[in-house]
Amino acid sequence: MNNLAKVKLSVVIASVVLLVATAIKAKQTQQPTQQPKPAEGAQAQPKPETLQILKGMQRPQIIAEMRKIAAALGVECNFCHINPFETETPRKQVARLMMRDYTMGMKHKDGSALSCNDCHKGQPNPLRTAPFNGAVGKKTPDIQVLKGLSDERVMEVMNSITKALGVECNYCHTSNFEEDTPRKQIARFMMTEFSRGLVKQDGSAVGCNDCHQGHSKPLSVLPFPRRPERRPEPQQQPPKKPNS
Repeated sequence: MNNLAKVKLSVVIASVVLLVATAIKAKQTQQPTQQPKPAEGAQAQPKPETLQILKGMQRPQIIAEMRKIAAALGVECNFCHINPFETETPRKQVARLMMRDYTMGMKHKDGSALSCNDCHKGQPNPLRTAPFNGAVGKKTPDIQVLKGLSDERVMEVMNSITKALGVECNYCHTSNFEEDTPRKQIARFMMTEFSRGLVKQDGSAVGCNDCHQGHSKPLSVLPFPRRPERRPEPQQQPPKKPNS
């Protein structure tokens, strides 16, 4: 083999090697970069969806807060959540309002934090289950919560309560003004536990209107989504018999 042939053979071999190297590099570039696999036993935890009040917390903190709420109300997770878990529900919206306006918006007068259990104490609807119903027919000898105030001041407080709730005096009182009623007992409870026992985060006083805002049952009139009512199916009439 002469020198010219050797040179031509070397050029061909170099060209082939260059083409193969280029093809391999192009194939590697097209393949996606593989992410490192998690360690054995480690499971990827999905991030909670639709978080608003607890947004920014780590998942273990969120779970701990949810468990506190469930224990305070004496319920399970499905009291507020349905499947799929991120679905919006009316009770989720109620929980956000209660957390924002009460547990985060108020505190005890001694400065300690307010929790769900301070009011609920294991009941989802504490005002429905508290023993307020044994009052009918009993008499109260004198004023209890407003004891010591002048008659003029008592009337001012009563008028502010009726205005805050959007009601008249007969909402709590009967024709016999001294007779006790369940609503009188609830009013005493609310004044003792809320307007007298709590303050806002800035230290200002808590009043009936801060929550009621002209409604006797504020949670029942707020624009929460309502579950559609099931209408009874129309009953089919039996076929008429032909005249004999």
